[in-house]
Amino acid sequence: MKCPNCGSNVPSGCHCPVCGVDTFVFKKARNASIRLYNAALQSAKEQDLSGAATLLEQSLIFDKNHYQARNLLGLIYLETGRIADALKHWIISTSLVSENNPATSYIEYLQKNAREMEQYNDAIRLYNQALYYLHQGSDDLAIIQLKKCLDLNPNLLDGYNLMTLCCLMEHNEKRAQHFIDIVLRKDTKNPNALRYQREIGSDRRGVSVLSKQKKASAKGNHEQVVSVKKTDSAPPMPRYKRKEVKSVHTLEQRDFLSFGLGVIAAAVVLLVLVLPALNETKDRTIATLQAQVESYTGETNMTPEEVLAMREQLTALEEENKQLRSEENKQANLELLETAVSQLADQRYEECVATLDSIETVGFSEEDMARYNSAKTTAYPRAADSLYTKGKSEFLSNNFSEAKLHLENALKYTSNENFIDDAYYYLGKIAESENDTEKAKEYYQKIQTEYPDSNQLENVQLALEYLNAEA
Repeated sequence: MKCPNCGSNVPSGCHCPVCGVDTFVFKKARNASIRLYNAALQSAKEQDLSGAATLLEQSLIFDKNHYQARNLLGLIYLETGRIADALKHWIISTSLVSENNPATSYIEYLQKNAREMEQYNDAIRLYNQALYYLHQGSDDLAIIQLKKCLDLNPNLLDGYNLMTLCCLMEHNEKRAQHFIDIVLRKDTKNPNALRYQREIGSDRRGVSVLSKQKKASAKGNHEQVVSVKKTDSAPPMPRYKRKEVKSVHTLEQRDFLSFGLGVIAAAVVLLVLVLPALNETKDRTIATLQAQVESYTGETNMTPEEVLAMREQLTALEEENKQLRSEENKQANLELLETAVSQLADQRYEECVATLDSIETVGFSEEDMARYNSAKTTAYPRAADSLYTKGKSEFLSNNFSEAKLHLENALKYTSNENFIDDAYYYLGKIAESENDTEKAKEYYQKIQTEYPDSNQLENVQLALEYLNAEA
């Protein structure tokens, strides 16, 4: 082995022949590192990737210069979707041994697939966003981000485990089992997946015992269909539930609800059918009176007092007609608000913000304005995130016209999202491709001025230097 102090070879014994350092402890540590590496290699062959990674991390604690352990640990991280950790260990490995090191070819492969690396980066960003949403208690938003994350990086086991947790939070054990199976097929002893498996197993045993206790009373049950949860990808299995006896109080509540819905429907019919008809009648009356007033040229059969009374009647009718049209417009905007709320509930965020933009809030009550502002607060950031994701994907596919449209629309709905500077950078690159140098400089300078901590700052500076040199 090499002396850890001076780097000289120590052919035998425990003392360095050059500097005299006792290498006994170092030999023991190196041997322990090799043993752990061999055990990790065996675990990896048995598809126990989590155990292999733990053993390799311990191996590197004993000997941080063991580049074979770093190479294997990088491969395991790559297989489990942790690309950044894999790249880190391969870079350290090549710095330790530069010749005949497989890590060099691993790094070259990743460098040649920049598009794939960009997708992995986006997947990690979405995973972190899902964690943030879970901490905020928004598990539905977390599930949306995780689905996008796993589409971009299907090997990210941490993503599948987090999705399993979301399913368990919703008591959707069937879907959770699906994600557990995916993890265990790749990593047979993944500790998180096994823990979730044990939790589902205990829940199922509890349900089994309970069903046996109620087996005799379940014969008269009626079939009901369980609603599909948002994590399901297939329709649920029918279950049997004891028929409930409806009380008189429940029936009364249903009657009141039906009566209320009937009143609302009648009001809608009144506003949609009656108001336009009233407006048309008023319009015809106003037109008739205006024609009569204009045709008056002082005939003897019509006194000035009659003309004045006709003008007063015309003014009153115009004011009444104006109020009716204002009410009609208000009802049309309220219907648009209902449409926007429905689109928001269906997670059609881009359609929702387009509907909200078309609404005029004149005449809205405080309650209507509160619903309108609440819908905007919820829909705008989600629409911005969706549009930015589409725009970035189109940009990476060199579909610059579509990318420009999506990115510009995304910026209309942003407030303080962390991708605003990236959107400006992509728009600057698109402007460069369109030979619009001034517009590109405007986007780049906006990043320098308003986002001094941007991760695109170095790219912006290089782009500005190139544009100034071209000018």
